[in-house]
Amino acid sequence: MDRATEIALCKKLLHYVDTRTTALADAPWENSVDAFASPERLAREQQTLFRDYPLLMGISSEWAEPGQYRTDDLAGIPILMVRGNDGVLRAFLHVCRHRGAKVADGCGATKLFRCPYHAWTYDLAGQLKAIPAEAAFANVRESRPSLTALPLCEKYGLVWVVPRPAADGATTFDIDPWLGGLGPELASYRIDTYHHYDRRLVPEKANWKILVDTFLEGYHIGFLHKDSLGSILYGNISDFEAFGNNARVILPRKKLARLREQPEAEWSLMRNTAMVYLLFPNTLFVPQGDHIEIQRIFPVDGRIDRAVMETGFYVPKKPTTEEEKLHWEKNFDLLVKVVSNEDFPTGRSMQIGFGSGAQTHVVYGQVEPGMIHYHQGLRRALSLPVDAGAPKDR
Repeated sequence: MDRATEIALCKKLLHYVDTRTTALADAPWENSVDAFASPERLAREQQTLFRDYPLLMGISSEWAEPGQYRTDDLAGIPILMVRGNDGVLRAFLHVCRHRGAKVADGCGATKLFRCPYHAWTYDLAGQLKAIPAEAAFANVRESRPSLTALPLCEKYGLVWVVPRPAADGATTFDIDPWLGGLGPELASYRIDTYHHYDRRLVPEKANWKILVDTFLEGYHIGFLHKDSLGSILYGNISDFEAFGNNARVILPRKKLARLREQPEAEWSLMRNTAMVYLLFPNTLFVPQGDHIEIQRIFPVDGRIDRAVMETGFYVPKKPTTEEEKLHWEKNFDLLVKVVSNEDFPTGRSMQIGFGSGAQTHVVYGQVEPGMIHYHQGLRRALSLPVDAGAPKDR
């Protein structure tokens, strides 16, 4: 974020606090309950949003050296990402070309990938290097010479993968057309300088979009989080800006008022607010004053009421003392505690309500512009009408 934008946003948020106002959508909007309760809608999302759209996988420094790899199954597709000896980060369908087994586990560093089933071996560029008893597999090396590549983009310190092989065989793509002009702002955080501290999985019994929604509005802060975040953040005050299907939501911290006593040259937006970037379709990028959080959210098992949130926690440098580790562990615990003990239980109750037949639509107010923008974007991405025109509620 450039300095002029940062100062302007600080002033806007101070105005909101002074006047007890907030960013507003043009009008309230109704969203069909089918968005959360329809198996057909979920199947459509999985085939479009989680196959054809770039999904954020992590930050570049997670693959800092040649041979560093990570596997990922969260999108419902087995993916393997590895840094080659040439310094290029690549992504593949994590499927051995013999019988389809995985060739690696978890994450780590290696020089070769060897399938544990029959020892077919691949190099860091995905090329097939060895087939035991190869004479029994005539012409196989020529017909399937490598792991199946997926398009990958490494830019702004972040890594995206499209989980479907490109029709033209392309192994790279440009993320900028998908970011709606957000690229320079992401670059300003110098994400590539951060160290990956830890990653946790939080399973939930709710639709995956309910978990995303948790981060997109501050309307609930003063109520649901009254005893946890209520002393830290203002309730029902936020700024919102769209970047294509992506968005930025900024929630002012109560210490924002101290900016009035400081010269503008010392103003820091990040240290006086909570900023959330929606990276469409399923990721929240959250830069904090002293660390970065990335929440990646996915449906699970093809069920409308099962989801998982992967939380990645990134710090400026690798902790070297027990005191530093304890500091980051407490920060990480607080993040997971609030969403797990307050937001997500409420989401579970919502999911039950969606199946009750109580109403055909939920309503988002003008004070929830992030919600309206996100769900309208989802409908457009799925080629659904933005206004479904369903019958009015009973």
